[in-house]
Amino acid sequence: MRRFTIALTFLTIFRVPVAGEISPSDLGSSYSCFPVVGLLIGLMTSVIVVLLRAVMPALLLAAWACALMAFVTRGFHLDGLADLADGFGGGYTPERRLEIMKDSATGAFGSIALCLVLLLKTSAIYSLILGKAWLALAIVPALGRFAIVVCAYKSSCARTGGLAKSSIEHVSQNSMLIAASFAVVCSLLMVPKFAPVLLGTAVLTSLLIRWLAHRLLGGITGDVLGAVNEIAEVLLFALSACFLDYLH
Repeated sequence: MRRFTIALTFLTIFRVPVAGEISPSDLGSSYSCFPVVGLLIGLMTSVIVVLLRAVMPALLLAAWACALMAFVTRGFHLDGLADLADGFGGGYTPERRLEIMKDSATGAFGSIALCLVLLLKTSAIYSLILGKAWLALAIVPALGRFAIVVCAYKSSCARTGGLAKSSIEHVSQNSMLIAASFAVVCSLLMVPKFAPVLLGTAVLTSLLIRWLAHRLLGGITGDVLGAVNEIAEVLLFALSACFLDYLH
């Protein structure tokens, strides 16, 4: 329960009291519950969409669903995506890229990345709403958080300090196995026939971005993890829209 509480507090706007001091080991262990938190975000979004679909056009509802997910997560992952896009697009050395990513201002590459991801996510969710694929809307955020765990596991941090480094270094094999098991169950519940495709997409997306981060930054950062979640979610929502005939 402590792991879940830490993960919920870390990933969302919800603040739940945690007994005692939170150590780097606690943060690393909480990664095992990231997919569970993702599922809660997805379930909340799905329930609200179902309740409002009778009074709101599907496209507008899809946009509000994206806004809700961004609000609940404080735009945490979207901010990481924008920073990573700016760093990758604007720097020519690992040091310069990391410097750009640390800047709070959002540049052209970050703005473009945000617009593309939000447009693609909104259009995919619009298709899911039309197809009444409520389970997909609930489960994809869980698989996106699983991609974060895959990226962090046995990875090295590009920066010498910070919250990301202290947590990434303590993502254990046990945490990885718990997160993976939960992701497998979610995928099988959503679309058994194509569960390997969904899981493979989450894993390959995560590993590709991790490889790029190690190559261009010298390791991963919290921004990299946020970008992994957003890109994996967009791809998984798009795949779910393609699998509509199998989601009923």
